Amino acid sequence: MSGWGRVVACGALLVAVPASPASPVAGSVPALVPHPLVVVGGSEEDAARLGPQLDAELARRDVRVVGQACARQFLAARPGGSCGGDERCLAELARACGGQRAVYVSVYPFRPRMVFVGKLVRSDGLLERSVSNLEVTRPKGRLRPEMVRPGIERVLTEGLHVEALDLQPLVAAAVVAPGDPVPAPAAPEAQPVPQAAVTAARPGGASGQRIAAYACVGAGAVALAVGTALFLGAKSDEDGYRQTLDPYGQRPPTPEAAAAQQSLRSKSGPVTIALVAGAALVATGVTLWVLDPGKPDGARVELHPGAGGGSVVMAGRF
Repeated sequence: MSGWGRVVACGALLVAVPASPASPVAGSVPALVPHPLVVVGGSEEDAARLGPQLDAELARRDVRVVGQACARQFLAARPGGSCGGDERCLAELARACGGQRAVYVSVYPFRPRMVFVGKLVRSDGLLERSVSNLEVTRPKGRLRPEMVRPGIERVLTEGLHVEALDLQPLVAAAVVAPGDPVPAPAAPEAQPVPQAAVTAARPGGASGQRIAAYACVGAGAVALAVGTALFLGAKSDEDGYRQTLDPYGQRPPTPEAAAAQQSLRSKSGPVTIALVAGAALVATGVTLWVLDPGKPDGARVELHPGAGGGSVVMAGRF
């Protein structure tokens, strides 16, 4: 074949071979391994009823979820059947089940305001994102699975931002020519803390109901103290008045007897009002405190009469 013939043949071959489009690398989309939903304070039946809500929320998002069956087998061999939020355990879960990250969500659903916690842990052990103490109001009535769905949605969307993950693998393999020095791995960039996590982590402090309870108990204690002081003063006046009576228990027509009787009458009304109001305020405060859903566990209040009568002692453990 002549030189021109070989040139024409090579050109035709180059034209005949189409340029193949670059296909995405398999596994470039980050894969999440979901830890089964943890129901704090619940039974295995509660976990079985509420658990599918997490899977349903992840399924309707543009994320790649893998290893659900592997996660159940992995956790079955651990004490308690859960990672319990331990980041090393979650990183190991992600690696064992073929994911780049593990997502962990827990819920405490047995109060009027359900509390949610969420973590997103990378397979290399880094806590990438987290949200804690995220509260969601629970509808009244028996706990149903769909009641926890809004809280899980907020954890995934506002706290962990699972749909905003980068589309690149956590560690990109660098091409190193033979003989070139191996570059040191770059430190991972710090991820911005989600606003929901910052807001939720602030201490909640005492509730309004608990503050009102403390105010009522304090005001009631003051009223009881005032009433007790007035009662002791009235008792002294009563003793003085009885000394002015004749042997038949009649008040003699003397100015001293009349003044003692008037002093006793003037103090009986305030004594009754102060003691009744104080007891009512203390009872109201104790009731508000007992019914407060946010009071510390194990706290208690006791009321019992003081030694010798005429007083009420309140004791408690807070």
